[in-house]
Amino acid sequence: SELVARNREEIHTVRMRQLPTTALCASFVLCAVISSAAAESVIMTIDRPTTLNFFRAATPYKIDVGAAGLSETLTLFNPRELVFAEGRIRLKIDCRGEPIPVEAVLEPTMIVTFDRKLNAFVARVESLPIRLGPLGTIQLDQYLDPFILPVSFSQTLESGVPGLTIDYLIREVKVLDDRLEARADLVFRKTPPTKSSARK
Repeated sequence: SELVARNREEIHTVRMRQLPTTALCASFVLCAVISSAAAESVIMTIDRPTTLNFFRAATPYKIDVGAAGLSETLTLFNPRELVFAEGRIRLKIDCRGEPIPVEAVLEPTMIVTFDRKLNAFVARVESLPIRLGPLGTIQLDQYLDPFILPVSFSQTLESGVPGLTIDYLIREVKVLDDRLEARADLVFRKTPPTKSSARK
């Protein structure tokens, strides 16, 4: 089975730039294997080992939670046993807490959807309860920032074909049984040379 998140908005682009931690999935997609789908689009795929390597690079990850005037810092680390199942991403990850001593193995499930307000594909953790002694049961998913994939971005080539700009618009993201798959439309634009460069 698969879950498909679709973007039906018109194309608009932004320049590629350094993204915050919550948007690391953008560079994650760019590392995908690209194969031709049609004259105007490409299919980008990400396999399970690459997805797991992304989570390994993003951890350890600290979260501050609190209730009833008490606070706790949780550290997520050692992601493993990642699978794609029923249109979702599932994995195991260790959790350590302080000052309340906590050692736990969590099994988060992530779902990918298109968020119209953010105009982006968003991977969110579904319900993830954890019991923290005097704090009681905390819904950890409420404290986890989603991973955000911008739907559009541009890249201008500096060599080979100087001035050639490629605009990308991600149309849909699928979670298949053996890979993540994204379909993107491409638009190619050539910037006219400046007067100074034309004289050279």
